[in-house]
Amino acid sequence: MRRFLPLCFFLLLLVLVLGGLSGLNYWVFHEIQNRLEIRVTGRFTPDLFRTGFQIRHGSFFWKEKVQLVDGHVQVRYDPWTIFSRDGIRIILKSDYADIRLLGNWAKWKGVESARVELLDVDFVLGSHRLTAINEIEVRSPSFQFVIKNVDRSTGVLGSK
Repeated sequence: MRRFLPLCFFLLLLVLVLGGLSGLNYWVFHEIQNRLEIRVTGRFTPDLFRTGFQIRHGSFFWKEKVQLVDGHVQVRYDPWTIFSRDGIRIILKSDYADIRLLGNWAKWKGVESARVELLDVDFVLGSHRLTAINEIEVRSPSFQFVIKNVDRSTGVLGSK
């Protein structure tokens, strides 16, 4: 009986932590969609022991910038930034995803559709807008580019 109560307490605590983390992952998934005004389709799979989730066979369309046609995307976020003034820091990673560059991004790179070997995006998402890009790295057989350290003060992200 002495060992049974601590074991039950530990298991209850573990279930509460995993349930809370899973709920937080789902909340961040919806916040990304609401703040960027996108609709993500695909299978949402929360990570159990990390702050993040995966979207399998995912697709989305984002404001004349980029469209994910199909791919597996891993999303990680920094839980310490959720309630900061700057916004939530989010890191997206994908290998072998089908993307389409749209609008000025397509003109800038001269490529519309591509199967990328590496998609690595690190950005800060404020309330209803992208506030900073820490890094974007895209590699494909037909093109590659890297963008680093862009924030609202540069004017590149536009204003709302």
